[in-house]
Parts: sequence; C-alpha cells; structure tokens
Amino acid sequence: MLRKHVEFRKQKDIDNITSWQPPEVIQQYLAGGTCGYDLDGCPVWYDIIGPLDAKGLLLSASKQDLLRTKMRDCELLLQECACQTTKLGKKIETITMIYDCEGLGLKHLWKPAVEAYGQFLCMFEENYPETLKRLFVVKAPKLFPVAYNLIKPFLSEDTRKKIMVLG
Repeated sequence: MLRKHVEFRKQKDIDNITSWQPPEVIQQYLAGGTCGYDLDGCPVWYDIIGPLDAKGLLLSASKQDLLRTKMRDCELLLQECACQTTKLGKKIETITMIYDCEGLGLKHLWKPAVEAYGQFLCMFEENYPETLKRLFVVKAPKLFPVAYNLIKPFLSEDTRKKIMVLG
C-alpha cells in the first residue's frame, strides 16, 4: 500500500501540485474552500454542490484537471493541518467537510460526472486514508439518497460512518 501511494505521488507530481494553477474555468465554476476550523482546530472545508454544472464543467475542462484540482485541495488541506499543528501545539491530522447540497438534482446524476466523482473518492480513500474527521451533508434534497447510493460503493465502511446527513 505504501509503495502504491509513493508511486501515486510520483506519477501525479503531488509534491509540486500546490504550485499548479487549475484552468480558469475550474477556478471560476468549482465552488468550495476552507472556511475556518472546528472546535479541535481541524480545518473545515465547505463544498457547494447544488449550483454546480457538472456536465458543463466536464465538457469545458478535462476530467484529469478536475481530479488534479481535488488532489491539490487535499494537499493544501494537509498543509493547513501542519500549520494548525504548529500553531496549536497539538497534532492536527484530519479535516471536517461540509457538503451543501441545496439544489442537487437530476442534472448531477449525469453518468460521466458520477464516474469522475467516484474516481476522486477512490483516490481520496487510497491516498488520504483517515484524513476525514467528519462529513456533514446539509440541505440534502429528496434526491440525495439516490445520489448517495450511486457513490456509496466507492466509500469504505469507516468513511460511511463519518457521514452525517443533516437535512
């Protein structure tokens, strides 16, 4: 597993990914970012899913650029964890995520978009294990269980236990 991770980092040039800039279309239309810290000092990442035009984004940017952007986000979050460790004097290794699903609809269930998100989840599970502290899903519409069932196979049991749907 460690060899596979080292190969992943080498192949994707992860050590230099934070200096890479995503294409303009991704910067402009992919919402989300760090919004503060939880009570333990862990970074909180807020992702706005609802208004995302996944089909438009995948037709305007490559799937590889989208995945690379998410890898870059993961590395930036790990850097933030290291900064918090220094600042607080205690080890910070996990992140809290909030997915705002207001506006989630059938347009988000476009097969190539679901597959791309599945690839990201697999990459996250394999290369950033135990980085997720908790994932809160907020403003989940009635369609959310359908969307969740499409991505659930990509998630480990431990990760599924960390997901809390708040409505």
